[in-house]
Amino acid sequence: MNRRLVPLVASAVVGMLLPVYSVAQNPSPSVAPVTPVSSVTKLAPGVAPLPSTKDLLEKFETVSGGHSVWAGFSTRYLKGIYQTEDASGFAAIEIFSKAPNKTLFKITLSNGVVIREVCNGKIAWIEDPAGGMHEITGPALESRIRQSNFNDRADALLMAVNGHVLGTEKVGVHTAYVLEFSPEKKLTSKIYFDTESGFPVRTDDTLHREDGDYKVENYLDDYREVDGAYFAFRMRHVEKGNVFTLRLTQIKNNVPVDDSMFLKPASAPK
Repeated sequence: MNRRLVPLVASAVVGMLLPVYSVAQNPSPSVAPVTPVSSVTKLAPGVAPLPSTKDLLEKFETVSGGHSVWAGFSTRYLKGIYQTEDASGFAAIEIFSKAPNKTLFKITLSNGVVIREVCNGKIAWIEDPAGGMHEITGPALESRIRQSNFNDRADALLMAVNGHVLGTEKVGVHTAYVLEFSPEKKLTSKIYFDTESGFPVRTDDTLHREDGDYKVENYLDDYREVDGAYFAFRMRHVEKGNVFTLRLTQIKNNVPVDDSMFLKPASAPK
C-alpha cells in the first residue's frame, strides 16, 4: 500500500466504525452490500408522508436497544483487513479505543512495516517505522479528536435531532430515508436509514484536513451481533478518489486498555 495512503487508512477506519445496537431478542438484520447511487427523491402528492426526524431516531432507538447497551461499553478492540478497491494494497488493522476519547491504530502493511496513529484526547500523531512522530495540528486535530470520541456516533445522533428528512434515496438494493444535519457550523452530514430495518446503510461526513475540507462516504453492511450490539463487519469507504474496503474479523468490548498505550513517544519534540 502506498505510504501516502496510510493517513487515509486511519481516518477512514475511524469514520467507518458505526456501531449499531440492537435488543438481544431481535433477529439479526439482513443487510445486503451497498453501492453509491444518486439523488434524493421527494414524495409525490398522495404518497404517505415522510417520517419526521424524531420518528427515524426513535425507530433506530427501538431496533437498537439504544443507550443502555451503549453505556455498558468503555473500551473496544477491533481487528480487520483493509484493502484497496483494485486489490493492489492490503493492510492489517488493529484498533484500541477507550472512553472518553482515546484511540490507537496499529497499521501493518503487507511488507511488514508498522505505522501507528494515536489520539490521547488532547493531541494526535502518527508514528513512522523509524520511530519519528508527526503531530496532527489545526482543524485536522479538532476533527481527529471529535472522531476519537468513544460515543461519537451516539453523539452524532443526538445532534441529528435538529436535522431534517430530505426524502428517500436508493443505496444499492435499499431504499433509505436521508437525514441531514449539521455537526459543526458550516458542515453538513447525512445518515441514510433503511426504510424497513431502520439501520444506517450509508453515512456522509465532512473531514478537516491540512489540504482543506472534503466529503467522505461510508457504505455499511454485514451487521452482526456482539455483546448485544450490532456492528457492520463490512464497510466501503470513499475518500478523495480513493476507495477502500474494511472487513472486520474480531470485535471485543470492555477489554483491558492501559493509558500507557496513548503516551507520546520518546522521539516527540520537547
